[in-house]
Parts: sequence; C-alpha cells; structure tokens
Amino acid sequence: MALGCIILYTLRFFRHQIRNKFGHQVEAFFVILTATQFHFLFYCTRPLPNILALGLVNLAYGYWFRGRFYAALNSLIFTTTVFRCDMLLLLCPIGLQLLLTKKVSVWGALKHCTGMALFCIGLTILVDSIMWKRLLWPEFEVFWFNSVLNKSSEWGTHAFHWYFTSALPRSLLAAFPLSLFGLFVDRRVRSFTFPVLAFILLYSKLPHKELRFIISSVPIFNLSASIASNRIHQVNATRQFASLHDPKGI
Repeated sequence: MALGCIILYTLRFFRHQIRNKFGHQVEAFFVILTATQFHFLFYCTRPLPNILALGLVNLAYGYWFRGRFYAALNSLIFTTTVFRCDMLLLLCPIGLQLLLTKKVSVWGALKHCTGMALFCIGLTILVDSIMWKRLLWPEFEVFWFNSVLNKSSEWGTHAFHWYFTSALPRSLLAAFPLSLFGLFVDRRVRSFTFPVLAFILLYSKLPHKELRFIISSVPIFNLSASIASNRIHQVNATRQFASLHDPKGI
C-alpha cells in the first residue's frame, strides 16, 4: 500500500506537467486511460526493483516536461545505478535527444550529472555491501549477468517483437492504437515518445522479456493516446455543433 501510494504520487506529479503542457482535457483522458489498465496499476504495488525505478522515472518525465532537464537526467542516473541498470537504455536516448536539441550541453551534463553518478554508486556500494556482507554493486552484477554474459535467457525467451505484439497491447488496451495515432496528430508528443520507443527497441535485443521490464514506458504511451483521444473528442464536438446549426439538417 505504501509503495502504491508513492508511485501514484509520482504519477500525479507527471500528470500535473501534462496539464500544464497539453491542457486539462488531455490530463483527463490520461487519468481515464490509466485507470482502465489493470497491469500498470497492479504493478504499482509490487515490491520489485522495476517498480522502485518506476517512481523515479515518473519524476524524470515530470522534470523533462517542466524543462528541468538536468534534474530529469539525475533522476534517471539514480534509478540506473541504484535500482535498475537497464534504465540506462532509457537514459541514453533521452540524454542524446536533449543533446541533439541543444537543451543540455556536454559540459553542462558532465558538470551536473557526474557528481550525482559518483554519489549514487558510492551510496549503493556502501549500503548493499553492508547488507550482503561483501563488496558489492548489485546493479553492476545484474548488468554483467544479463548483458555481458547474456545469461538472462536462462529464465525464458521471447521473439524480438514480443513487447510490441503482446506486452504493450495487453497492458495498454485501447491506448495502444490511440498512442500510435497520437504521434500523427501532435508534433510535440513525438519528441517525448521516440526516446521511449528507442528504449523498447534496445531492450528487445535481450531474449528474456517481461512486461515489468518496460512498465516505465506506459505513462508516455498513455500521454500520446490521451492526445489522440482529445483530438477525436474535439472533432466530434465540432461536428455536433455544426449539425445543430446547419439549416439543411433541420
């Protein structure tokens, strides 16, 4: 219950940034779509490293929308070094996009983020070494096992396209096709969605796949779907208004 409240609070922070950037109606559709998705809300209360990471990723999304780019990067750095090393696959596309769009500079990123990275690495080594009674950086060992040794396949494998053809359709439900439509109706959402798509594509290279590995992508897809839903709603409202005031329709 405590974990679920924390995750929902971070999601609320992200929702407020959606309202500030895209308006109240998009925010309302975001709430509706999220509330209808069983898997996302179920995972919010599961004490897994992926879900602990989800809270910080929600904060990173909120800072990203707010224009606090270095705070977003630092949130992802903390997430990557302490909770889930695979969030590096999200950190890199977002960081690269911020560099290419000149929202951050290489020197600025080094100045603002190097200290955070060193602090987080030192913190997790200190705490986990005491708890495990040996010198340990857990997420480095996870990275070495999954990526370097490529032994994650021992837990089962799926096809490269599994996230796009099975996991996301089942978790997003109606938001899945709507999120694709949202990329076409609002140019602004593309800059937020493409790094997340890159994250899933990179993750798809690992043969072992689970929905919880990419659960942090769901809020961004819901945003894109909310924009599409709002555009459809506006078109329908315009048509109804026109039909009521069209003399030929009387």
